[in-house]
Amino acid sequence: MTDPLWHELLERVRQDTPQLLEDFFGELTEHEGYTHGRVPKSDLNGTAEQVFDLFLRRLSAAEHVAEDSALPDALGRRRARQGLRVDHFTEAVRINFRVLWRALHRAAQPDLTSVLMDNGERVLDVVERYATEVQRSFLNETEEMARSRRTARERALTKLFSGYADENEITAIATVLGMRHTGEFELIAVPTKVVTDELGQRFSTLEVHSYGDEQMTYLFRHRRKLITLVDELPGLPGGYIAKIDGIGQVPRAAALAKHLGELHPGRSAVNVREGFAAIARTAVQSRISGFEHELLGDFATPAGEKRTERLSRLATTIAAYLEHGSVQEAADSLFVHRNTVFKRLQSFHDITGLDVTIPRDAAIALILTQDD
Repeated sequence: MTDPLWHELLERVRQDTPQLLEDFFGELTEHEGYTHGRVPKSDLNGTAEQVFDLFLRRLSAAEHVAEDSALPDALGRRRARQGLRVDHFTEAVRINFRVLWRALHRAAQPDLTSVLMDNGERVLDVVERYATEVQRSFLNETEEMARSRRTARERALTKLFSGYADENEITAIATVLGMRHTGEFELIAVPTKVVTDELGQRFSTLEVHSYGDEQMTYLFRHRRKLITLVDELPGLPGGYIAKIDGIGQVPRAAALAKHLGELHPGRSAVNVREGFAAIARTAVQSRISGFEHELLGDFATPAGEKRTERLSRLATTIAAYLEHGSVQEAADSLFVHRNTVFKRLQSFHDITGLDVTIPRDAAIALILTQDD
């Protein structure tokens, strides 16, 4: 059996609803989460009145009414979809309680103070029940949206890396990923076997999208002016593409970065310039297989251990000269006299007919004699 004095107190609060709502909005509008129009004013007005009406109905009821849960469930889900942060939403629930308690305290003056004290536990139960319901609903909806976003993101990445997305699909993929489809991107391809849980957590702090298979994991993001993925992931093995024009070119960049990484296993962030000779060599070798002597003469078909050792020294000298572009610097790097370098360059010319001081011949020597 309910106390008539308690019902009288609740009726006073109901009559005081305009002041109660004014107090609520006075506090809410000062709160960060509700100052940027994320929640429409009409939504706030209607919901606030419904919530306080729910409080009063629950406070007056002798038992819990199951259907009363529809409002907090719908409210929690709606606020999650509107993009409120959980701490901002929780603070609004606290404001509900503070405003309700002040309204009850005003209504209890001067003759029903003892009635309010006698029902204080009931007030706390009602507010706690509401807070639990609305927060549970908010968190459930947030989790469902996160799952949905992950699914959409995974589908978008799979479609992108398939290489078969048309222009309209590329635009849609960029939207799902939160990127500009016409922007500039960077990408690094990393062997999946080196991606530990700790490294995966590091990726999540870099604002990158990742996509991978059993062989390679690809990380890409919009290019930044002051810092690159290589700067933020120093020493990470694989291939690196520094500038990709448009998200539609990401699959081709990924294939190239993968190729660079495979050609230089263990080397850190090999870019196209560093890996060009190896790329060219793999492309050329299949075409000229069996006819290397047409370009390198006897250098292509060494015979005997001593001859092989001599040609290896020549190749090392050619590599040093091509790297430094200077006989003296090449000699310094090899710890030999500059005349030794001159003699080896001449020997290479005698064997192959290639003069590495001539750009065309230097390119042939770089591609066909160096193993990176």
